[in-house]
Amino acid sequence: MNRKITAAACAIMAIGFALTACSGKKKNSAESADPSKTIIRIGDQAVSFASYKALFDNYLPYMQYYGQDPLESESALTSYQDWLVDELTNDLVTVYQAKSAGFKLSEKQEKELKEQTETEINELYDRFMKFAEQSHDDDPSIPVETYFDSIVNEESEYYTGVAMSWEDYKSHYYSEAEKAYIVNAYKEFVCREFVPSENDITNWYDAAYENDKANYIDSPEKYKKDEENFEMNFGAGESILPVTFVPEGYSRIMHIVVSPKGELSDEYKAKLKRMEEIKTEYSELAFEDALNGTNKNAGKLASLLSEYKLLKQATEGEYSQYVEEAYEKIRDAYKELASGKPFAEVMAEYTEDKRVVGDGTNEGCETFRTKGELISMRYNGLGDWSEKIKEEFGKLSMGSYSGIFMDGGSYHIVYYASDERSGDVPLEEIHDYIKEVCMVGVRNSQWNDLLSEWKKDPELKIDYDTIRLVGAEEIGKE
Repeated sequence: MNRKITAAACAIMAIGFALTACSGKKKNSAESADPSKTIIRIGDQAVSFASYKALFDNYLPYMQYYGQDPLESESALTSYQDWLVDELTNDLVTVYQAKSAGFKLSEKQEKELKEQTETEINELYDRFMKFAEQSHDDDPSIPVETYFDSIVNEESEYYTGVAMSWEDYKSHYYSEAEKAYIVNAYKEFVCREFVPSENDITNWYDAAYENDKANYIDSPEKYKKDEENFEMNFGAGESILPVTFVPEGYSRIMHIVVSPKGELSDEYKAKLKRMEEIKTEYSELAFEDALNGTNKNAGKLASLLSEYKLLKQATEGEYSQYVEEAYEKIRDAYKELASGKPFAEVMAEYTEDKRVVGDGTNEGCETFRTKGELISMRYNGLGDWSEKIKEEFGKLSMGSYSGIFMDGGSYHIVYYASDERSGDVPLEEIHDYIKEVCMVGVRNSQWNDLLSEWKKDPELKIDYDTIRLVGAEEIGKE
């Protein structure tokens, strides 16, 4: 089972789908091929016809769904077959080369592999057992164990081409997980030698610069999101890239935010609702009296006003208690600032902005802690600051901070840290980041070249005659 198919097995439970066997097997057809026959081999690494056929059947509906039907023509089928063979062969030759080179997983890697695979196997077991128990509830005459065995048989046959017992399926699953882990580990080991040249880095910068400059001159509001995404998440994905050009009109803001804990009571919310109702009713009655030139509703108006004042007093009291702790905290932060302590230090100690200081699941953003976040008084982009925060920031001169103010139910203090230098970002400032970006491309390219060389090994045997049988009889059928 290829690792990609393993992932699909964890996500797709095709319990109701049974593979049907053809009663009349034709000579020289996929139906007549021996499932255990080896169709790809190098050294002790091999792929059986059953495994290849299962892989073929698994990917086929996805290809068809995305409008690339391998069965629409002979050439499309051949391309699909060759792609599957290439995927399988890449893994096979990598494991073969790793073993030939004496490559071994470290103790740490062995432990990670074991823990990860045991977790996946346990999740599979729980999922299978859940289905088995549900089937048993529908028909208690059949033991849960029988349902479980049947599900494992179907699942293993669907993904490997061979019906297996639970113990055999576990063993097979672990073996394939180990191979997949070795492939990734050996690739990382080999690719550590591959590094981009300075020419690679310069070429990347030049191309990115032309694109960034055109993009941010045309849509400067996009810069904040892109640059902050880079500052927060570089390394988390290949699409997160350093920015090479800065549009005019951006500054850096530091921000202390403190929020009340818990929630206001339902009674509090009911009182607020009633206060809104009173205001509406009062307005209607007062308007009626004014329109008619009478005091007909004077008594009712006085009663409503009295009720409103009592509710206002009660809600203000509860709200004061609700925000008391948060207000004390933000006031302590303000005192620290007033004593001359640098804003960045006070922010690191007091702010509850998870983007800045983290929240236990992430460490926050170092750039935000040292330079601040981006803000523009000219542009409004995705994930921008509120109007209130921009209003308070707009009152400041560089190096000054605001008073305490409330926005969005939280207390804030903002600081004008600096203006963002517009124009080109010098290559030397982002050189190491670009090197990491280029590293991915260089290593993938050189790894693919290496795979191509390995696949020239005369030890590698591929039975294309048998492979071409799969799907051949289905070409052109609707």
